[in-house]
Amino acid sequence: MPKLSERLPGMPSVREPPYRPMFTAGAADRQLLTERVGSPLNYNTLTLRRLVQADPNNIELRKALVSSILSGEFAGLDAFGRKVCEWQAWPVPPEQIMAIAHQTWDEVRHAQLGIGLLESYGGRVGEYPDTMGTGLQPTGLEQQLTALGVDAADPIVMLSSVNVTLESFALTLFTGAAELGRRLGDRLMEHCYDFTAADELTHTDIGDWFIKRLCEGDARRERQALLIQAGVEGRRGMLSEEQAEEVRRFFEEEDRRAQEVLGNDGTGSSPA
Repeated sequence: MPKLSERLPGMPSVREPPYRPMFTAGAADRQLLTERVGSPLNYNTLTLRRLVQADPNNIELRKALVSSILSGEFAGLDAFGRKVCEWQAWPVPPEQIMAIAHQTWDEVRHAQLGIGLLESYGGRVGEYPDTMGTGLQPTGLEQQLTALGVDAADPIVMLSSVNVTLESFALTLFTGAAELGRRLGDRLMEHCYDFTAADELTHTDIGDWFIKRLCEGDARRERQALLIQAGVEGRRGMLSEEQAEEVRRFFEEEDRRAQEVLGNDGTGSSPA
């Protein structure tokens, strides 16, 4: 029988109630979102934060906001939990496995906090569709990584795209949600996302630290990690025009230096 690490990529994720991703949303879900938040296009964390701030007495909008964030926590604990097993087949330090196990538990705690907050508004898990896919369900991130031509199973890829890039974005998201709770006088929302944001700092540091360790002495791998980070940020619209231009100039300079050091053929030998 194949090892669990070999079987796991083909095993679907399971939750009760079952996952209901937005990318397969049917007419009933689209109608629900139209009635409750104005449009299916409004069902994203940034838009919902603005809607809640504009209509602070609308509890339905708060339920939708928490549901959209909670979906990401379920996706996170599923993804990191799988990596605890899958990465044991990769040449990574055992400390990295333990760090991701810790990170998985953090995501479980975040989900517990989110469920408690949602239930305080009279909501429940599964009332709204999931904003992210999990397990065998394709996600926007996986599609982006495929477009970048990298192996999503490579630990460097996940550490760069998730820990360093998406967890940094999540830190901004949770800090904003905590601030929203403070402005609304919603102490439970404020505390829930303040605690969650603190963990995201650790998750980003985990990515930074282990990328440096895995890439030590290997400039090509380090550059790949930077390319993945820049690529995901650019494709998700996380970079301003000025930041995108700075990234472009950075990699132009890196290419020039690489040619000088490695030679024009890119093999490390001098050109004939």
